[in-house]
Amino acid sequence: MNGIKQTTIKDVAQEAGVSIATVSRVLNEQSGVSKELVEQVKVAVQKLNYQPNAIARALKNSESRSIGLIIPDIENPFFPALVRGVEDAMQEIGYAVILCNTDGQPEAEERYIKFLLSKQVDGILFVGNLNFVQNPWLAALPVPMILLDRKIVGAPFPTVLVDNELGAFMVVEHLIKQGRHHIAIISGKSQSPISIDRVNGAIRALTMYGYPCPKQSILNSYFTFEGGYQAVNDLIANEIFFDGIFAANDMMAIGAIECLTKYGRHVPDDVAVVGFDDIRLAAWYKPSLTTVRQPVYEMGQIAVQSLVEQLTHSKTETFDKILKPELVIRRSSGGKGDTL
Repeated sequence: MNGIKQTTIKDVAQEAGVSIATVSRVLNEQSGVSKELVEQVKVAVQKLNYQPNAIARALKNSESRSIGLIIPDIENPFFPALVRGVEDAMQEIGYAVILCNTDGQPEAEERYIKFLLSKQVDGILFVGNLNFVQNPWLAALPVPMILLDRKIVGAPFPTVLVDNELGAFMVVEHLIKQGRHHIAIISGKSQSPISIDRVNGAIRALTMYGYPCPKQSILNSYFTFEGGYQAVNDLIANEIFFDGIFAANDMMAIGAIECLTKYGRHVPDDVAVVGFDDIRLAAWYKPSLTTVRQPVYEMGQIAVQSLVEQLTHSKTETFDKILKPELVIRRSSGGKGDTL
């Protein structure tokens, strides 16, 4: 890196006083933009010496100029940041994104893949749990696919994700160092790749420091507020002792805290709680949530770059791009880091 900031399509849009979409239409010589706005964009391009992405020119002959993005839960605050990263990168090269929400249902995942193929998209970014072993037709898709956020066994496609096991290890190790030695683990469905990795990371931390992790202290629920709330309710109803909770995502952690509050247990004095993702709400919630930060916007950008590589160079090799998580210490674990 030479330290010089490259002019982006966002810079051009700001200089011209128009949207990124308008700049994209002008650069790609599409209709629907007034002559006045076309001139404003051209002046901005010249002033900023903006060089349109070479990738965009390489993709000029694409038929649909669109890709599909399949996610499991649009209500989960984690995913809007991922969608934004993808959309910003695709607008840079004049592409549209078709967003599909599956509610985590394999039937919906399969249905949306077939729907996107019928729309002749140029590629697919996929966040889900579809069983690729039981669906061999997926290995012969006519367009490139990139997997996001989780590794799926048997899927012959590139994957971009954070190191989930390491992230869970880091945050549970933090709990242990805060003096919490009876840690309950609440996660998503037991067959979910994310659940498996994050539970394994938590157990590895406990094992390394010599603390037990009885089976009754590991609960599978849903990656939602309600899932976290119900899991803690079950722990208390079954009279399982715990002084710390690792929730496998932030919404579960917030649900867990709400349930603890109902029972008169204070966070972090009685029970320390940590999450995973670092959604925007994590910093604003009271107590602010100790969690694992994922570079989610960057994840979307990298996925697009990987997809473009396949589109422009017909590359088909499988690889894993594993991003490093970051521990963010706040009040819910007894930490002092309460910055936004």
